[in-house]
Amino acid sequence: MVSGWLKDYRFDLSFIAGIALLAGAMAGVTVFWPLLFLPMLTAHSWLFGYEHLWATYSKLLAHPSDRARHRSLILFVPPLVLLALFTVGHSFGLMGIYVVYFIGQFHHTVRQSWGLAQQYRRQAGGLPWDNVRLSELTLWSVPIWGLLYRASQRPTEFLFQDFWLPPVPIALVHAAAALSCALWSMWIYTRIRAHRRGELPWGHTLYMVSHLAIFLCGYVLIDEICSGWLLVNVWHNVQYIVYVWLYNRRRFVNGIDPHSPFLSWLSQPGYRRLAGYALVTVTLALPIYYLLPQLGLTLDGLLKNTAVPIAVILGLTLTFHHYIADAIIWKRRNDVNSPDRFQAA
Repeated sequence: MVSGWLKDYRFDLSFIAGIALLAGAMAGVTVFWPLLFLPMLTAHSWLFGYEHLWATYSKLLAHPSDRARHRSLILFVPPLVLLALFTVGHSFGLMGIYVVYFIGQFHHTVRQSWGLAQQYRRQAGGLPWDNVRLSELTLWSVPIWGLLYRASQRPTEFLFQDFWLPPVPIALVHAAAALSCALWSMWIYTRIRAHRRGELPWGHTLYMVSHLAIFLCGYVLIDEICSGWLLVNVWHNVQYIVYVWLYNRRRFVNGIDPHSPFLSWLSQPGYRRLAGYALVTVTLALPIYYLLPQLGLTLDGLLKNTAVPIAVILGLTLTFHHYIADAIIWKRRNDVNSPDRFQAA
């Protein structure tokens, strides 16, 4: 058997199964008790949402070499994103902004999942018997089926705001479902054959199964759009936070880096350092918690439909800058084995 773990079986089982179960529990309670959606959304925002944004900036800003390499990404991309979102908001209002966000987060979460699957593939030695492009198509097939299904539902509200998705005929949804089922059936068959040969990569296999379960439940089986969104986003955000911690552990494995003393100190082994790392991540996100309400963006305000559009634009500027930054900073074309290669090209 080929394990192909990112770290070791205890870490990876927690990373794959533990995070999926956490996301399932938080979203699941909102399915059975819809009144708990707001508390779960609050907990998600405070504990995982903004922290996962700051995790990107630990890679972007913490080390002088990173700041020099990504100077344009730091200085020029945020105002361009802000301008683009302001234009959308001015033309289409909050509905337009939320439609852009919904599509953007869909693409971003699937890309992160593909990047992680590729990490597990590399850890397992590349899996020459498993076609990369077919694997990518298989991984994307369920999210695309789910997105088409969501559009066919014609949702009119998302996160307490008016919402719209382009109408999709149910026949197209059924076709996407049939294709996805065929691809995943083929994938299961290849895994059974690999198991018989003694070549089953446990890390990659379990991760792909978790991806299938999360996106199938989040976009197809959970009928309520907000609960499905919560499932995928808790899973995505916690994964990202933990993976960046693992990246920093590897990056500073040789000890304290004088060019980034604080982050490298926090990233050293030990439960106390781990607790400190988590506490600092939460603390760095606190300004957003206090800034956005001052601008009018609160959960109560969203419920009362009184959110200030510019506050939404400012908040989502960070989110979309994070999307763009992730598509760039985790690529290292000169070293296919580097832990930087979080997202596949």
